[in-house]
Amino acid sequence: MGKAGSKLRPEVLASLTEITNFTEQELQQKYHEFLKYHPSGRMTEEEFVDMYQQIFSKGDAKSFATLTFKSFDRNGDGGVDFKEFICALYITSRGNVKQKLNWAFNLYDLDGNGNVSKDECLNIIRSIHSMMANKSETPEVIVEKIFRTLDKNEDGVISKSEFVEGSSKNPLISSLLNVN
Repeated sequence: MGKAGSKLRPEVLASLTEITNFTEQELQQKYHEFLKYHPSGRMTEEEFVDMYQQIFSKGDAKSFATLTFKSFDRNGDGGVDFKEFICALYITSRGNVKQKLNWAFNLYDLDGNGNVSKDECLNIIRSIHSMMANKSETPEVIVEKIFRTLDKNEDGVISKSEFVEGSSKNPLISSLLNVN
């Protein structure tokens, strides 16, 4: 996408403006910042983890950052380019509830099979829990609450439709899933 100091190509800029609803000026500014810290145009997993650990300095963000990195790295090539980064940033910061829930589902669905198992959910909740200062409930209790509410057909997994529909209708679950 270019070297430090360069600008996004017009076609990339137009595409990202449409996808993210960021203005051209916002995108150029974010691109410049991205290249400042990642001159190669790609963020490595280690750099991503370091960024998360700076943001969540009071807890251990490594596990969650590693899992989140995989959701940002849409093409699975081991790095996050600007387009992947800005699209995920848009969804997590400015996306509507449905977009955030779809993104969160993909984060929780660690094996990509279209369902979230209790183990997958527990893995994510433990990683979020390790970053937080307030730990009023154990991850296991949180996962049980999530499954009691979202697993409507009681098959032991949460489908994407159960996840999105149930979470969007239940503010408590949305807060437990950390997608508000």
